[in-house]
Amino acid sequence: MSDARELLAVREIAHAFLLADRPSDVQQFALDRVTPILGATFSLVMELGDDGELLRPVAQHEWPAKHRHWIGALRVRVGDGPSGVAVAERRLVEVADLFADESLSAWHEVAEELGFRSIIAAPMETADGPIGAVAFYFADATHVRDEQRALVRVVADQLAAATDKSRRTDALRRANAALAEANAQLERQAAVWHRSERARDQTVHGVVSALLALAAPGDPGEAAGRLAAVHALAVAARDYDTVTHRDFSAATADVDPRDPLLSAVATWRARAPMVPIHVDEPTVLLPTIRGDLHWLSRLLELVVGLAVRSACLEGGTVNTGVRLGRGFIALQVGWRNASPEVAGDQPPSVAPRILHDKPRRPESDPFAGVRDAVTALDQPLATVLAGCLGGQMRVEESASGLDDERGWTLVFPVEADR
Repeated sequence: MSDARELLAVREIAHAFLLADRPSDVQQFALDRVTPILGATFSLVMELGDDGELLRPVAQHEWPAKHRHWIGALRVRVGDGPSGVAVAERRLVEVADLFADESLSAWHEVAEELGFRSIIAAPMETADGPIGAVAFYFADATHVRDEQRALVRVVADQLAAATDKSRRTDALRRANAALAEANAQLERQAAVWHRSERARDQTVHGVVSALLALAAPGDPGEAAGRLAAVHALAVAARDYDTVTHRDFSAATADVDPRDPLLSAVATWRARAPMVPIHVDEPTVLLPTIRGDLHWLSRLLELVVGLAVRSACLEGGTVNTGVRLGRGFIALQVGWRNASPEVAGDQPPSVAPRILHDKPRRPESDPFAGVRDAVTALDQPLATVLAGCLGGQMRVEESASGLDDERGWTLVFPVEADR
């Protein structure tokens, strides 16, 4: 009858091993089934810590109730006591009568307190080495039979296999998560690369157009203006090269979204004092953006410059502001047309005109410097830069009336608790 119970217990533990998701489920099930069969008073499963020196309890059966509150703090050093020796020497350890063994005198007081006299402990081993021990404690001096020893070894092997299976499954999950993150990163990099390619094409077009315009005949003043435009284009091209080859994560910090906006507005108020630039600055506390303050300021400088140039062309005003949304900050830059001469079915494009267009302005045109400072590369450069800084640049263009505001919105994610 005893052999039949042992075989049934082994079969049930093997079944639990196949179905359980966590090793603790198998450990507890095994202790609950095997401890009564062996006639033990209580039992314990201990796993080896990451330091490889201390064993800590992970499952127990009928541990004395009055001492159960400190079981979580119990630690057994490898090589100490029956369980520690079982792990250190990788063998089954039996103590028929603890109080008759003077080499274990250090454990006498613990045995009296917990109420056990005999122990059998087996190491839990995998292909990589021992990972813990399972121990059964008897109230009286006990000599176990060969069948019982075999059962303890089988249980130890099953528990080791369950723990090893769980660890390998966790490692596989972590590897899959890392692979998914790597794939997502590759997709983000591919998106940035595609944006960079489009920006490069526009760069080449803008440079060629500017050089052709510079070579065109005209008065010296006109040639000087075109030369200034080419210089501005060269600066933008240099920034484009820097942006597409820079690691922006190296200089990230918490940035108040108002700082880069106010910096860009101040720059363009000095460059184009004849264009009104209004700032709708929130008075409430705003969450910060994780980014590079220098390049965020450069991004806003590009976008505000595009709006200023459009306002120069159409004779309007520039409006900027910051808006807080659910999980994002929106920096808005636009211009409002104030000239009735541009009425028509289609509104002016938000993109600056190609540089080789023949300028039609008087010699004293106050907007000439602004037109020359903003190039055809600024909008694609701003789009790429926004993506590199973790944001998105959207073009906002409406055709419902003469006073509709057109421009751009820069959206950056923020954490709700920042």
